[in-house]
Amino acid sequence: MTDSPVRVLIADDHPPTRAGIRAALDGHEFAICAEVADGPSAVEAALRERPAICLLDIHMPGGGIAAADAITSALPQTAVVMLTVSRNDDDLFDALRAGAAGYLLKDTDPARLSHALRGVLAGEAALPRALAARVIEEFRGRER
Repeated sequence: MTDSPVRVLIADDHPPTRAGIRAALDGHEFAICAEVADGPSAVEAALRERPAICLLDIHMPGGGIAAADAITSALPQTAVVMLTVSRNDDDLFDALRAGAAGYLLKDTDPARLSHALRGVLAGEAALPRALAARVIEEFRGRER
């Protein structure tokens, strides 16, 4: 890891959520390079700012999954992590198909957020254990 802070884009239509994320990352060698409230703005800001990580809400206006797909296609070096309240399997699998490297729930302990993001930068997936188990179940259920 370099001495410069990790650049993070936050995309969520709920201002208190963005403030909470900013507070959780403050003092942990992260720098918020952009905050936006919808999917198209997330894509524009990512292309302009080229962050290391984009934290995207799934159900923001314009769609977080569409934004994830556009960002991962245009900026493969940028990690996308979904931060959502959705525990829906379709949302989880659609996000992973769109290139997300993580899928964190908004009720995640804020103290764990910086650790999870550092893991993503190190090539790890950021998934709560219960959701990781659902991914495994999905693959086990497929016919060979």
